[in-house]
Amino acid sequence: MEEKLLLLIQILFLVLILVWCTIGFSLIYRKIRKSQLNRIERTFASEISKFLYPAHGEEYHYLNVQRALQAVGAKPSKKGNIQYLIDLMIRAQRSMLGNNYNKLRLLFSQIPPYGASQSKLNSRKWYVKARGIREIYEMEQVQYIHDITRERNNPNIFVRREAQIAMVVFLGWESLRFLPYLKKEMTLWQQIKIVEKLYAHYPDAQIKYLKKVYGTQRPYAQELLMRIIRKFNLFTEVDYIIDFLNHESFDRRETAIYCLNSFKLTEEQLQEVKDKLFKIPNTEQQVQLMQYVTQISTEPDLQFFDKILQTGNDILELSAAEVLWNNGYEERVREFYYSQYKLKEVI
Repeated sequence: MEEKLLLLIQILFLVLILVWCTIGFSLIYRKIRKSQLNRIERTFASEISKFLYPAHGEEYHYLNVQRALQAVGAKPSKKGNIQYLIDLMIRAQRSMLGNNYNKLRLLFSQIPPYGASQSKLNSRKWYVKARGIREIYEMEQVQYIHDITRERNNPNIFVRREAQIAMVVFLGWESLRFLPYLKKEMTLWQQIKIVEKLYAHYPDAQIKYLKKVYGTQRPYAQELLMRIIRKFNLFTEVDYIIDFLNHESFDRRETAIYCLNSFKLTEEQLQEVKDKLFKIPNTEQQVQLMQYVTQISTEPDLQFFDKILQTGNDILELSAAEVLWNNGYEERVREFYYSQYKLKEVI
């Protein structure tokens, strides 16, 4: 019994030693690893500074940058270091503007790490492939556009979302021509990301590409086009949004009402909106549209509100009565409700 107890104590002592050795090794490894990453970061900052601001106005060749980074361990054979370098590149790219931005983009197309991002496109793991696409478009490496275009209909939603965003970054307004050929639905989040990327990279609207896609029957494409018109404040294209106000799809109508709220309309367009209000099958959306009409009108259109008061829809009638009352037409509201009471008494 004593021998077994002694053996157990020895085993536990060995396990304890092993645990402490593991902890010690981990701490030493982390310290060495952190020191190595710091060297890469310092070297990267120094070399980028030399490349952007060379001494005496002389050109600092990209090979000097490449050799310096390899000397501190940023080699294609060390994937962890390469991934850290890629993250540094993306951060640097985001912080630059103007001529420095263009110089960095040129530099980043020459040094090795982008082979690492491109190789991720061949991975069977969706998250690796999606990360590779994001790294490529974040650093605007347009040389891989053909590889990325093949992923625009990928079965995985995250991969195809990143591919579609990359197409916008690389092709700008011309990327809209792919909309009718996308086989998968585009989520609201995808639409928002695409609109924001388009606005960030190509703020000058090219309406000719927009008009070429107006004939699409894809629901997501129609909603995306309306959001683009709203984001770029394209008043000349508002009629495209107005056409969807009485669409049979609830989502299409909702998007149209939301996007229309950003515009001030002409008298003809405003009249068309008023006419379409009575064709909308959803009361909540009718109220939203009526509120919009009220906001952009200098004074209430009494004929329009009288027509609403005769719809027989209690919620819509109450909303119209509230607008009239708040704009000084209390007597008109009283007459309407008195007439309703008299009608009920007759019945």
